[in-house]
Amino acid sequence: MKTLPRLSQRRLTNWNRRQRKKFHVGEFQELGFALNVRFHAPLDEAACDAYVDALIEVVERMGLAYGGGDTGGFVTTWERGSVTPAQRDALLAWVRGYPAVSEANASELQDAWYDDSWVADL
Repeated sequence: MKTLPRLSQRRLTNWNRRQRKKFHVGEFQELGFALNVRFHAPLDEAACDAYVDALIEVVERMGLAYGGGDTGGFVTTWERGSVTPAQRDALLAWVRGYPAVSEANASELQDAWYDDSWVADL
């Protein structure tokens, strides 16, 4: 994960628009969320593949991208921009409604480029 020192508002105003866009900061910050899932019982390979395929289909239909595995990962937008709270809630509701899932949690929206704190929760 890239590391970028905490930027003060003063330093951000010294950067021009191109620099803020290049580094995804300021008005160009992009947000995503971590998704963690627990199943009623361990899934066999076929059931796991079916869940991941269904998850990816729903994620792509929403215009989002998912990186991770069957028990957790990170969701962000496919194009430039941020995930909305409504998209996060809709995806979380779908995951919680999946028959094999016993528990699913989503983090608050966080910086998709520089915040890797979600990795510790996997």
